[in-house]
Parts: sequence; structure tokens; C-alpha cells
Amino acid sequence: MGDRSFGYSAQVRPLLWVFLVLTPVEILLVDLLVPWFWLRAVLLAFGLLSALLLAWLLWMLYKFKHEIDDEYLWLRYAREFEYRIPLKAIENVTQGMTSRSLHKTRSVVDGTLVLEISNSTNVRVQLNEPQEVDLGRRGAHHITKIEFWADDPGGMVRALRK
Repeated sequence: MGDRSFGYSAQVRPLLWVFLVLTPVEILLVDLLVPWFWLRAVLLAFGLLSALLLAWLLWMLYKFKHEIDDEYLWLRYAREFEYRIPLKAIENVTQGMTSRSLHKTRSVVDGTLVLEISNSTNVRVQLNEPQEVDLGRRGAHHITKIEFWADDPGGMVRALRK
């Protein structure tokens, strides 16, 4: 789909890998410490499910990156959401760290779509015309700015200025 891809999960991936690596240790400890077979079986099932979900999330963060193609900027978070912003609607793009601590992966604050990773953003996009974004159960909003996280904010800014 896109000509240029930009990751956004470098801050959270190491923690996810730690949990994924520790899951077999957890399963082994539960097997050694819990005397009841039925409880060990239930906890084993939960441990395996946890490992599968972590592996799936890691793959999704790797597979579904922010992208820029000939017409759009695609902003994503795994398969949770995907926003398509026309490149012609972008007036200005800058790099700069912001921390709002909204504790949500996506929010709209005063007309700004905020896509935080670890409570931070590092790329700001000013739009020349309002765009509508859907936040699911929180409804549709019109935005004139976007703040998001990119692992390579300088590369993202250069790619959007071309």
C-alpha cells in the first residue's frame, strides 16, 4: 500500500518481549507450585493464551505501521485504528516532543487528534482543512491538527515535506 513505512512501537516492544519471554517461566513455576491438576490445567491455558495474544500484538505492531503513499498519510495502531489523512490537506509538519498523559491511544483534544505511545507524541501536523475522524464509541470529531508518535520523527517529517 505505502511507499514509506514508519514504526511507532519501539518504546513498548521491549516490555512486550519481556512478558513473552517470561510467560514460559511463569507456566513452569505454576506447574511446580500448584498441587491441584485442574488448577494447573486452567492456569496453563491462560498462560498459553497470554503468550499467543502477546505474540499477536507484537506482530500487529510490526505489520501495521504508519505509512505515506502518493496520496495519503496512514496513521495506525496495530489493528485498533487506522486514519487516512490526504497529503493535500497537510499544511505544515514539525518535530517536537509532547506529553499529554491522556492514557488512551487516541483522543481528540481541542481539535487535535492525539495518538500517544507511552503518553508521548513527537510529530505535529497542521491541516489546511478540517478532517473528520471517528473515535468509535466516542463519536466523530473534526480536527485541524494531529500529534502522533513515530520511531523516526525526523524521517517522518522529511517524508511529509516532500
